[in-house]
Amino acid sequence: MNFLLETLNVTGPIFVIIMLGLVLQRTGLITESFLQVSSKLVFSICLPILLFTTIVKLDLSETFNLKAVVFTLFATFVIFGISWLVSLFTQPREDRGVVTQGCFRSNLGVIGIALAANAYGDHGLAVASLLMASLTIAFNVLSVVVLSYYQSQQRPQAKQLALEVLRNPLIIAIVVAAILAGFSVPVPGVLLSAGGYLGSMALPLALLGTGAGLSLRALRQSGASTLLVVAMKTLILPSIVVGMALVSGFRGVELGVIFLLFVAPTATVSYAMVRAMGGNDVLTANLISATTIVSIATCSLGLVLLKSLSLA
Repeated sequence: MNFLLETLNVTGPIFVIIMLGLVLQRTGLITESFLQVSSKLVFSICLPILLFTTIVKLDLSETFNLKAVVFTLFATFVIFGISWLVSLFTQPREDRGVVTQGCFRSNLGVIGIALAANAYGDHGLAVASLLMASLTIAFNVLSVVVLSYYQSQQRPQAKQLALEVLRNPLIIAIVVAAILAGFSVPVPGVLLSAGGYLGSMALPLALLGTGAGLSLRALRQSGASTLLVVAMKTLILPSIVVGMALVSGFRGVELGVIFLLFVAPTATVSYAMVRAMGGNDVLTANLISATTIVSIATCSLGLVLLKSLSLA
């Protein structure tokens, strides 16, 4: 019972805020213009500042784990390959790239980070942030590869993709903070305090936006492709990654964070990428909504199991 209560304290608040976003959108208190402004504010300012202020105070010799970084990258390539193979059962052929991305690409910047912070506090947030930098790059590159293979419209050039990654505010914040922390460069307390105020806005705003963007119709109208992605993204692939992590010797906070990052639902940014590349954006929106709702349950069950076995 204690493990269940602990888990509900992790996932419950996130579910409540997401559902609140859905209710506020339905009642008109959250409008499309508000979503556009808040999304830019979160991903351009608040979330980068949250990651920066978290990492810059760390002792990287104790927090940074190269083995974990290498493992999560390897795991990403493994589940990407599995996702692509599974997508071959999808019809029409043009949707296979969308299904592949829906299966392997996690919502790291909102759900993954929020889960890690709720479960393990600042330490979990720090571990998740350091892993997120390399994972974000890998997710972007692999998504472009599989979507380009199946979509007929103009494909992004390698230079364009590299520039987008380098300009990503989250990656910039993580890299700059890691450099300052690595060289023990002091940051003025007033900036850290101001950053703390701004950073504290990031996750609530992002979760409200996630809820406002949900479509319950996606669950009612789930087709075979949606059901396949939900099963893969929220249950099968996270289980495979956790199994690999256990064999690799991960335990405690790092195992828990790895699980939370990979069980997080399909990334919302995948919608923009699919739409820009001429893919099935309606299916993508359904995948995001369905995996977001179901992943809260599978995440809770997974955490209960890991904690009851004293693994995470």
